[in-house]
Amino acid sequence: MTTSTNELLLALRAPTSGWLAAVICALDEALLDHDFTEQHRAMLRDLLDSGQVPANVAAASHDRLQRFEEAVQTLHDALIGDGDPVEDIKASRPHLTLCATAA
Repeated sequence: MTTSTNELLLALRAPTSGWLAAVICALDEALLDHDFTEQHRAMLRDLLDSGQVPANVAAASHDRLQRFEEAVQTLHDALIGDGDPVEDIKASRPHLTLCATAA
C-alpha cells in the first residue's frame, strides 16, 4: 500500500493525529541523519508490521532517548549557556509605559 502525500496531509488535519505527526517529524529528522541506516529502517518496518514493541525494547528506547536528551541539553548549555533565553530577551528590551490619557 502506498499512501499519497494528499492522504497524509488530510490525515494530519484530524484532531487525533498527534502521534502520527510526532512519528513523521521524528522519521523526517532520522532520514536526514546518515547514521540512520537501512538496517534501522528495516527494524522499524518489522516493528510496524508486528504491531507491537516488546516491553524490554520500549524500556531500552526510553533510557536511550533520555541519555540523548541529556547530551543535547549539555551541548546546548555549552553553546548558549544555562540562562533563561526568554528572560534574557525581556531584560534586553526597552520598557514601554502606556498612558490612559493623552497629554
